Amino acid sequence: MTAPFAADLCGYRPNGNPSTSDSHDPGSIEWGHALFAALGVVPGTTEIPQVGSAMEKRAAAHLTSLRPDLMLAQSRPALEFDQYRHLNVFRQFGKTYRGPAAELDEALDELPSTPEFSSVRDHIHAAIAAAQQDHQLVVQLQDTMPEESLLKIDITVAAPEPIDRLLIGLSSKWTLRTDRAQDCVSQGSKLVNHRRGHMPHYAVLTMEPRPSMLKLIAYGSGAVDCIYHIALPELQQAAMQIESTKKVRAGAPGWPPRLMLERMIAQGRIRSYQQLVDEVLRLPRWS
Repeated sequence: MTAPFAADLCGYRPNGNPSTSDSHDPGSIEWGHALFAALGVVPGTTEIPQVGSAMEKRAAAHLTSLRPDLMLAQSRPALEFDQYRHLNVFRQFGKTYRGPAAELDEALDELPSTPEFSSVRDHIHAAIAAAQQDHQLVVQLQDTMPEESLLKIDITVAAPEPIDRLLIGLSSKWTLRTDRAQDCVSQGSKLVNHRRGHMPHYAVLTMEPRPSMLKLIAYGSGAVDCIYHIALPELQQAAMQIESTKKVRAGAPGWPPRLMLERMIAQGRIRSYQQLVDEVLRLPRWS
């Protein structure tokens, strides 16, 4: 199934290029035109401003309509979820820790300067010195502790019980570039390495038409489970249409970019939007 909102998001820039295209990449423009034609997008349709944000919003709204019992949200930090909350404990402690030295100083000032309180004053002085040493240890720990920066997750699907357990995390990217692909992989690696307990299903949601760009994530290290394409059937049609215009070497099984796309689909590295819907529907239900 194609995402019900896929065609609605498509449009053309003032220069006539599809909104998925990289203006510096003729192949990207070719793939974009073929994909939009397969989707039935009328040439000249105006490009949607901030289409990436629009796709994220439409996908979150559609999935929420299917499973209102789940906690679906946009742009939530991973640190808010049950599996990653521990990463924020020391950070919050460091922000609020002040140490007891100031209160001890005030107590010392309030004591009468008489001989009978000299022993108490000595104990407070010793406590202040010990508190200062402890404080220096905390400061040293703050300076040497690594700070793991976990980006906000574009679309999150969480369980209400246990509280805020992350079940599915989606990185939503209208199109891909090398840096965007690397961001997706890096975030997935951190979600894998820093979790405590249940590993969420982490995937990329995209409209990117070029198999060569999809391969950057699909053939990664496993930090990303898969790519969900919001118009996969039409992308396959586009690949066949473009292949029909290419000269394929005699005896070759087909045009390499199309074969690459079909291979990634067969391996489950690229999946349809319907498969994302199925994944969400399979989750346990909460009343």
